[in-house]
Amino acid sequence: MKQKNLLLFILMLFCLSAAAQKQTIYATEFTSRIMVPDKVITTIRSAVIESMRKTNRVTVVDALSAGTDRQLAPLENARYHQAAYLLNGDIVAREATDDGSSHRKYHSRADSFKEKFTLQLELVRSSDNTVVYTGNYEGTGSASGKDATQLSAVENALLNMPYEMGKLIDTYFKVYGSILNAGAENAKKVKTVYINLGFDDPIKEGIRFDVIEENNVSGETTEECKIGEIRVDKMVGPRLSLCKVNKGGDRIKEALQKGASLKLVSRQAKLFDE
Repeated sequence: MKQKNLLLFILMLFCLSAAAQKQTIYATEFTSRIMVPDKVITTIRSAVIESMRKTNRVTVVDALSAGTDRQLAPLENARYHQAAYLLNGDIVAREATDDGSSHRKYHSRADSFKEKFTLQLELVRSSDNTVVYTGNYEGTGSASGKDATQLSAVENALLNMPYEMGKLIDTYFKVYGSILNAGAENAKKVKTVYINLGFDDPIKEGIRFDVIEENNVSGETTEECKIGEIRVDKMVGPRLSLCKVNKGGDRIKEALQKGASLKLVSRQAKLFDE
């Protein structure tokens, strides 16, 4: 037991030099090229920001509550807040029961509301004004009953927003790390490993990583090969987490025994990941 505690202490000290990877996104005030109630725009925008924040991968600065200087351009405000990226949103299409565009069959009875909209999102790198992502989120929802409102239909159209924003963040804000040491193991494979990411990094329990082995010749990386997959089980320190090995426990064990460098690259979450 004492040896295990000593190992954890050594690993934690080793990890303190790692740098946090969380980047900042400056979310501008969303616009609409068509007639859309302000409450609808606000609700959609809030869902986008909250969904991004829940990933724990990025810090989102809300332009509407961050003391924005309206005399400055959005890009200048992003740089002022030291945000690496600028997020723009524009509602480009909408069909709903409160905008007069719906057919009779679309709103067939009292206390029944439907919502369909297309939100275009744009992610801009603030350092050089380069657009790194443009894509659409299409929301469809409905609400009925005595307490139903158009806004509740909008909220139901946003139920998939956390997953979609999670995919966006997974794609453009990768997390990198490395395996420090094996945890539990048997004669054939490792079952758990310790990694150099923890509380101070943009991860959370459940995040998955691909394990990449680097082959070096005379100090130069010659090739990289995926040899396994791990999942964070428990964060135990600022720069230390215990992970379960989902795949490749035998190859990871072999690589660790020969002193190979094993780096980690975050991978896209599945729909029903915890």
